[in-house]
Amino acid sequence: MPQRNKDSRPVAVLGIGRFGLRIAKNLARGGEEVIACDRDRDSVESIADSVAQAIVLDVTDEQAMRNRGLDRAKVAVIGIGEDFEAAVLVTIILKHLGVPRIIARARTRTTAEVLMRVGADEVVLAEDEAADRWANRILGPNVLNQIEFHDGYSIAEFACPASWVGKGLAELDIRRKHRLHVIAVRRPDEGSDTGTRIDIIPPDEPLKETDVLIVLARDECIKDLAQLS
Repeated sequence: MPQRNKDSRPVAVLGIGRFGLRIAKNLARGGEEVIACDRDRDSVESIADSVAQAIVLDVTDEQAMRNRGLDRAKVAVIGIGEDFEAAVLVTIILKHLGVPRIIARARTRTTAEVLMRVGADEVVLAEDEAADRWANRILGPNVLNQIEFHDGYSIAEFACPASWVGKGLAELDIRRKHRLHVIAVRRPDEGSDTGTRIDIIPPDEPLKETDVLIVLARDECIKDLAQLS
């Protein structure tokens, strides 16, 4: 059984199509309490055995959402990108409910911009690969970017945990303790066109609060980064 993340509030997945189904299952496997909702009973039944709660629900009904406790969610993922009007309405409802982080799916950049304007914090513009990547971002908010390979490995960028600041890679013994291979470190650089530079640092150089570590590791090891602070 995966370890629950420190924040015990649930993640709501609204709309159980291809994207919603995949991200809900990934989050549940990663240890999150997932509440999956859809108005279609067959869709709900397809995921009932994989998540904490699967509910037949009209997600455009604010009172029904509140009655089901969705105002407790720490994150809500809106997977109904095909119905743009419904996605906009659900985004507004979630803002009214006080959900602190809203992730919506959109089919075009124009609809993505509208969803951001009405309250979405982040917008997804793809399907399977995006579902995997966004599940990992929810599970481990310090994972900033991830490129997955088919053999179970990924290259990821993640913010330096506070407990690592001031310590070197050798002292932290990252490869043995966390099964992560640090390839390089991304650091701020105002003189650069991109505002950052990539350094390969010696093992005894202290890490900084602003460092972003670029690592190679198995996918499950990268998910474990969610537990670091």
